[in-house]
Amino acid sequence: MEDWDFEDNECWWDVDYQAVKFDGWLDGDRYVFAISGMALNDYYQTEDTTEAALENYLENAEQIEYVAARYASDFEANDESPHYFITSEIYNKYAP
Repeated sequence: MEDWDFEDNECWWDVDYQAVKFDGWLDGDRYVFAISGMALNDYYQTEDTTEAALENYLENAEQIEYVAARYASDFEANDESPHYFITSEIYNKYAP
């Protein structure tokens, strides 16, 4: 698995994607990840709201970043942001 850096990253809600986006760095290059609100709320069994999705991300950022790094190591980045989009299926496949 590649050496991704998520330290000091920011997260934000993207209305168009209905997802939490966050930054990751690899070899000095910035990539934007997105994880769907549905993936977060389904996996952590919380209500289906934006607030719950953001809270799930903040409370579980380390695990989510681990999943993001594993996923990004297996697939090429999209040309445009988000460079990697994590759905429920992807999250369930890569979560420890």
